Amino acid sequence: MVQRFFCSSIQSRMVVFTSRFGTPIAKQYVITIGMLPAKPQVSLSPEIRMGWQSNHKHYWGILVCVIVLFVNLYVSPLYSQPIVSATPLPQGITQGELDTLPRTTISNLLKPYKYPLKKIRVKGRTEFAYVDVGDPKNKEVLIFIHGLNGYIPIWDKTIEDLSKDYRCIAIDLPGYGRSEKGELPINIIFYADLLVRFLDGINVREAYLVGHSMGGQVAVNLALRYANRFKKLMLISPTGIEPFTQNERQAFYDNVNKNVTKEKSDDILRADFVRLFYKMPSEAEFMLRDRIVMRRATDYDDYCHAVARSIVGMVELPTWDMLEGLSQPTLLIFGKNDKLIPNQFFHVMQKPQDIAEYGKSKIRKCIVQMIDRCGHLAQWDNPDAVNQTIRDFLDR
Repeated sequence: MVQRFFCSSIQSRMVVFTSRFGTPIAKQYVITIGMLPAKPQVSLSPEIRMGWQSNHKHYWGILVCVIVLFVNLYVSPLYSQPIVSATPLPQGITQGELDTLPRTTISNLLKPYKYPLKKIRVKGRTEFAYVDVGDPKNKEVLIFIHGLNGYIPIWDKTIEDLSKDYRCIAIDLPGYGRSEKGELPINIIFYADLLVRFLDGINVREAYLVGHSMGGQVAVNLALRYANRFKKLMLISPTGIEPFTQNERQAFYDNVNKNVTKEKSDDILRADFVRLFYKMPSEAEFMLRDRIVMRRATDYDDYCHAVARSIVGMVELPTWDMLEGLSQPTLLIFGKNDKLIPNQFFHVMQKPQDIAEYGKSKIRKCIVQMIDRCGHLAQWDNPDAVNQTIRDFLDR
């Protein structure tokens, strides 16, 4: 425990130091891994100042700072480009097409979805885009909720299999994909309440929840707030279970804004996307293509607003202290090779298994399934294993 706290403290200092004093390449590294902005907005808290003043007692802390200084002074000046050099464009688009994209919305630039798209306006307010696959008369309904930067296609492999026996409904959260965008008051509760209204609008009274990453955190809050409507939870690489200290949470508050996403180059977007996988399959290239073309959309600013608000929303309403209130049977699926959870800056000594076991210790009726050779997008890295795990859980 002391070792983990100590390493977490060092990581926090690295973020603060690099964001304040780093050269552009070092800052770009912090942006890519830690979601911090290129123009730092960090102010040193009294606790961190005291930590710096006592660094002579922490030899490892000194060593880390020396390494960061070396990168800043000697390695960074060797490069004039971001840390990821120019990489080939994903399948499905050429540079010529990229240069001549029409000035239009994200919805018009995305590749067509695999399944027929439907739209509904919830109580005359927010428009949801969604797909409804399988027998519409089937009372066994699965609701799929994507995570940060996600959209409906992240569920293609899951729906393809499970729709044979279940009615599968996947949504684009407002701000993402083909749903409504704008200066929406996005947070976890906003999404949870809108989703209930959405289900009312399509006449679904009871369902199973399947959430990925941030979608898992939304699913937990849905299940807590509307317990009688959701029978089971299946959470894949969920956020909100990993505890953060107040100082760690403050680092997100101080540094996250829509420019973090807006200023990312195509190369950085590609690096971020590849990190979601253990090994990115070629058939997932279309999602990378979508991320790259979105940067040219007229409403990309609104999308970046949604991302920033979502990050703050995840941090300001953590679920790790609410898990004991869950009454529904819950399945936690984690890839053993997840590079996003746990956070690689603040919790470098932890592994996905640690987060999964913490969740299991708090949730009354919980099963954990760790899947080998899987990253954050386990449903793409090993769809057969994920789908079978979900089926087995639903059959219990």
